[in-house]
Amino acid sequence: MLNLAVVPLMPLVGALTANLSELIRGENKSFLPDLDIGVKTFTLAAAGFTVVWFALLVTAIFTGGDTDTLAGVEVLGLFLAGFALHSWLKGSRLLSPGVQLWTYRLAIPFILGACLLVTKLG
Repeated sequence: MLNLAVVPLMPLVGALTANLSELIRGENKSFLPDLDIGVKTFTLAAAGFTVVWFALLVTAIFTGGDTDTLAGVEVLGLFLAGFALHSWLKGSRLLSPGVQLWTYRLAIPFILGACLLVTKLG
């Protein structure tokens, strides 16, 4: 069972991953046509999309440990819930272009920080 203090972190990581997925697939142009993404920002977002899958796997394994596999399943379930909710509601529409740009740029530190907190406190 996960610590209730870290439960909101995994749906946020899932929503962030869905947001990065929209950028990589080019769907963000329909919501924010004026958003100008540079090469560095796109590279950081693509790296964040790659990092999240490794960090999610490591977090689920270390949180569950040898005795509590339910905690690892909870991590994956909460992540998928956040991913699905963001995809279903199209959460990118709610963010301004400036916030969206910084979301892409700060994806890696947020993902790693959230996964580290869940691993240590979860």
